[in-house]
Amino acid sequence: MAERILRFHPADKVFHGVNAVTWFALLFTGAAVYFGNLSDETANNLMIWHIWIAVVYTFNLIGYLVFAPHRFAATLNALLTWDMDTIKWFRNFGGYPRRFFKIPFGPEEVPPQGRYNGGQKMSYLIFFFMMYGLAVTGWMLFYFAPAIPKGAFWWMYMFHVWGSIICSLMVVCAHIPLALLSWEHFKGIWGPGEGTISYEAAEHHSPKWLEKDVIRTNLEK
Repeated sequence: MAERILRFHPADKVFHGVNAVTWFALLFTGAAVYFGNLSDETANNLMIWHIWIAVVYTFNLIGYLVFAPHRFAATLNALLTWDMDTIKWFRNFGGYPRRFFKIPFGPEEVPPQGRYNGGQKMSYLIFFFMMYGLAVTGWMLFYFAPAIPKGAFWWMYMFHVWGSIICSLMVVCAHIPLALLSWEHFKGIWGPGEGTISYEAAEHHSPKWLEKDVIRTNLEK
């Protein structure tokens, strides 16, 4: 029996899955309207889809706060807890430049990390800010456009459009490739089952978290 570590609770898996699917659905429908040379009817239909997808997206954000506040708090606490090892991670970016591109950037040794490494903490904080920020600006633009001053409307609209695009590029170019490289974590968050990862994966990626705060279950790989 291989020892397994509970990494992703059911609430985390549901939130992550619904958020990922609705995020890209919103991105594609919104980008098609913004950049596409579409007929008025097609653009209107896409916006209807955009709005209804946004309803699901928003309920998922609210649901995570309301029905799993302990998981939201635990995640946020892990992201906001920085120590010297977190900061030292940026001296060699976790060894990824050396490992994958043969670039001898920084020291060879990677400092031990907690539940999230320094790069994850920085990027995930940006992701959380953008997830809730895009929901707020989107609904404000939809419901309160006539009451918003012209200058404020323009800045909110630019934040909504280009913020979503820049954040999506971060996800596609960094988050997804690095997630695929850590296959145990990818299976844990996306696969069926309890959201566990192997003890070896936890020990390699998150030794400080493994030592401090884990839930172990005896499940086979």
